Amino acid sequence: MKMSHENKKVYKRKRNKIISFRATEGEARLLDRKVEISGLTKQNYIISSLTSPPVSIKADYRLEDKFALEIFRLAKVVKKYGRLEEEDQEILRFLIEIYYEIKKEKSL
Repeated sequence: MKMSHENKKVYKRKRNKIISFRATEGEARLLDRKVEISGLTKQNYIISSLTSPPVSIKADYRLEDKFALEIFRLAKVVKKYGRLEEEDQEILRFLIEIYYEIKKEKSL
């Protein structure tokens, strides 16, 4: 049974393009961690990072909890190994950026 043109639903989406790409395991973990810390969806995080760097993040109790957990995790890594791997250094830079954005928002 063929579907007639009258029965087809036509969706006009604002975002009608699907984008996928390949990444290394490390790059994927880094992206996932940044997305988790930001509290945004992966789609919104990537679009925001492309259209308006730095990524705009709203500070709330969930962000503060994620922020604290990630700082604690990084501190444990430094305590255990004496240094951070490149991936963790990138996460630390990201956390510092978030910290300064939150500090700037609170001073306004």
